[in-house]
Amino acid sequence: MHSMSLSKIVLVYAFSVVSVIAMLNAEHVPYKLVDNVCKKQRNKQFCLEVLKSDARSKFAKDITTLTKIAIDVATKNSTATRDYFLGVKTGPPAVLKSLKDCIGLYNNVIVNFKNCLNEGECSLIGYDIHIAGDDVRGCQAIADSNGAHDSFITARNDITQEFCGLCESMANLMCSQTRA
Repeated sequence: MHSMSLSKIVLVYAFSVVSVIAMLNAEHVPYKLVDNVCKKQRNKQFCLEVLKSDARSKFAKDITTLTKIAIDVATKNSTATRDYFLGVKTGPPAVLKSLKDCIGLYNNVIVNFKNCLNEGECSLIGYDIHIAGDDVRGCQAIADSNGAHDSFITARNDITQEFCGLCESMANLMCSQTRA
């Protein structure tokens, strides 16, 4: 009878150890949260590329970390776009005319991205990002009205709009989880 109790204890102990190991491994699956979040995005592949470009996302445990990553990458992209626009000195008149206004709008985009995570109210984060998207759309409207629609300005705006959509969606997801 004593040996039967000992074997039950050993069996329960072994089962417990296996269960704990399985739980620990499940929590440390690389990019688990990234994959779950990106499944909910309009452009899943873009989301995966953006979030996996930062090592912090590999074992991220919350949507706030991933939202910060997306906003950081979006800020870098917007800054690179603005800097590229600043460096263009020659080209078709429609493009050069458009760039003068687009540079100012991209300055606003960068400020909105940099400031959005400092908002006291979660819902204002998505609003700031939405305003950044409005500025990108404003740049595109200027390019369109000047006849520079098919220029590099449009290509750069399209990419920045992808960032705005991803960041706004993630910020809204983050805020809905913090309210829950």
